[in-house]
Amino acid sequence: MADTPEQPRSAEPDLTTEQPLAQSDQALARMRRLLDRPLSQRDLEENTRLVAQRVDESRGTDQGVSSILVFRIGAERLALDAEATHRVVPISPVRRVPHRSNETFAGVANIGGELLLVARLGPALGLSVQEKSSHFIVIGGVGARWAFAADVVEGVRRVRRAELVAPPATVRHAIDGCAQSVYREPHSEHGHALLTVLESAKVCALFARSIA
Repeated sequence: MADTPEQPRSAEPDLTTEQPLAQSDQALARMRRLLDRPLSQRDLEENTRLVAQRVDESRGTDQGVSSILVFRIGAERLALDAEATHRVVPISPVRRVPHRSNETFAGVANIGGELLLVARLGPALGLSVQEKSSHFIVIGGVGARWAFAADVVEGVRRVRRAELVAPPATVRHAIDGCAQSVYREPHSEHGHALLTVLESAKVCALFARSIA
């Protein structure tokens, strides 16, 4: 993953005000054709670079080091295992799905040429959120990917695995059981900040329950 995420190239849309998708399969097919537009050359080059970097890191000999992607939702600083993060891209328009969109499930969006389900991580975890977000973070396996908007993406941190410890019960309960570990980040502008590292699979399961 890149330490400095790509900056948004357009104004951030309001996830709650996009026009709803038509309900019929025919209308959804039309929407897919509209959203599945080609990637720009810049996007192709950036995604290629990110994939190459991930492969290079996976071949490293330092087995005691992990990479985490640090981001912010409202006032809460969180992280994900960088290997569980599919991509980070600037925010793009979200289309509501009739009778499905709710506080957690925002709708669908074209992200890197792929039509993905979009969720709101803040409400899902009970966190306060800002009006606008800067980037989508995409997680989950092929065919089960989700995107969620982050207010700020700080970038990737390389940490020693021994410093990732089990979360206390208070943290696990506070974020709906999605905490994988916690990391006390030393010598940062936030002081000795405590980062909660989320488990990607549990976050995806939490999102999926919102449309069950």
